[in-house]
Amino acid sequence: MKRKLLHVLGGGPWQLPTVRLAKSMGHRVLVSDMHRERPAYALADHHEVVDITDSEATLQLAARHRIDGIICDTTDVGVVTAAFVAERLGLPGIGYETARNFTNKGRMRRLTDAAGMVVPRYCLLSSATGLAAAAAAVAYPLIVKPVDSQSGRGVSRLSAAAGLDAAYRLARSCSRSGEVLIESCVDGSEIIVDGFVVAGRPQILGTARKVPFSDSLTVSSRIHYPGALPDAEFARIRAATGATLSTLGLRDGVFHAEFMLSGEHVVPIDIAARGGGVMIYTHVVPHVSGVNVNQAMIERALGEPVQISPLPDPRAANIEFFTMPRGRIAEIAGTDAAAAVPGVAAVHFNLQVGDQVGPLEHKDRRPGYVVTLANTAAEVIAIGRQAVSLIQVRMDGRSEFVSIT
Repeated sequence: MKRKLLHVLGGGPWQLPTVRLAKSMGHRVLVSDMHRERPAYALADHHEVVDITDSEATLQLAARHRIDGIICDTTDVGVVTAAFVAERLGLPGIGYETARNFTNKGRMRRLTDAAGMVVPRYCLLSSATGLAAAAAAVAYPLIVKPVDSQSGRGVSRLSAAAGLDAAYRLARSCSRSGEVLIESCVDGSEIIVDGFVVAGRPQILGTARKVPFSDSLTVSSRIHYPGALPDAEFARIRAATGATLSTLGLRDGVFHAEFMLSGEHVVPIDIAARGGGVMIYTHVVPHVSGVNVNQAMIERALGEPVQISPLPDPRAANIEFFTMPRGRIAEIAGTDAAAAVPGVAAVHFNLQVGDQVGPLEHKDRRPGYVVTLANTAAEVIAIGRQAVSLIQVRMDGRSEFVSIT
């Protein structure tokens, strides 16, 4: 029997688990990426250099290789392309229009607003004309963001009109479509909801609370999965999640959502038809829920049956982001000791020796993080703090090491 060929969009480090898993399941893998040197190429049966945002070029590649399924499970930029190719080739997918709903925050706001959901006040702009009036209509404090970026790139939080023009220019520079969303800040507690939809029925596999940095309120310092939530709170989250997914049209596949718990309301902030970053998809959700969502996505992409059966009592997990002093990194120590702490699943650095530590402009400017897994909420936080305390850094021009925080 001929082995199925899975087309994986993206060949970077975040796609390595998907390629490895697909191979271990007995499938062949085609990887495409815009870069000539990518780590997943060495694992794949075939690879080609094609920009994953180029839907037509990716379609031609997929048709030439006669793929059996296509997946983009870890980055927004290829979600629309994967849906386009699947639709054109008659393969399993979420649908092109659905993919656009999940990767464009302007469409997301309009659809959830029209469905009667509680959403932030918002305005969409494709030029700077009317910028001040739009901000006044939304009212400060407000958020200025590109409609189709990710990792918090181009996002600014403003408490007054000073800096509005610069925030708009930044957002526009990060927007592939050129459209910018201005929306009101919603008071409350920010939560993450991860899950999987099978035949229109969503199953929540993990819920987390986000804690922002005190000096950068749009960037998280901690993402904490405490296990079970109070019944009343979970019921409201489940209802809002189901309504959002139904409104945006996701009937099958993984999702990663962000809501604000604001009084009695659960307000949708962002939702993606892909797995969560910072190892949520590959490490956290499987531990918390007992469900290998990566495997489920591969099975779904190849037209195989998918069964989602989470643990009756969710376990706990934590992602602890750390900071370093400003300047250029000269040396990092203690990484192996931190990784060896029982309960530590991963220690990851976004910034390496030689990189410059600057302001937290977006999520990827955080120096790194520690992922911890355990049974209880208290355990995972304690393990994460212990691991972080073992890591030290020396900055350029300094002789001494200092602890990260």
